[in-house]
Amino acid sequence: MNNILDVPGWLKSTDYTGPVGLTVKCYIKPDKVGEYKVLMKEHLEETLKEPGVLRFRVNSDYESGNIFWLVEEWESPAALLTHLSTSWFQDQYLVRSKPMSQQVSQRALYKINN
Repeated sequence: MNNILDVPGWLKSTDYTGPVGLTVKCYIKPDKVGEYKVLMKEHLEETLKEPGVLRFRVNSDYESGNIFWLVEEWESPAALLTHLSTSWFQDQYLVRSKPMSQQVSQRALYKINN
């Protein structure tokens, strides 16, 4: 899964209705780290208002100051799909973060076992 836009395919087609997680490793241009932190603070505040969000965290890499880990947990694939479709995510996060990205992010989408 090399692109966040690949995620909705599974979210739309799965019969699974339990909780899901998404972890994203973001590589940010060193001169854009401050700007990215501001964006992520806004993104965190907006996302935590959404129905179905169980956890949304932004963590700094232990080794590199320009790598960040987004750890998200959602009640269901439908809740995550709704998040990825919001105007905030589409018009703010994706548009504003793209010029800050140093390389393609790595992503993991998974079922959460209770």
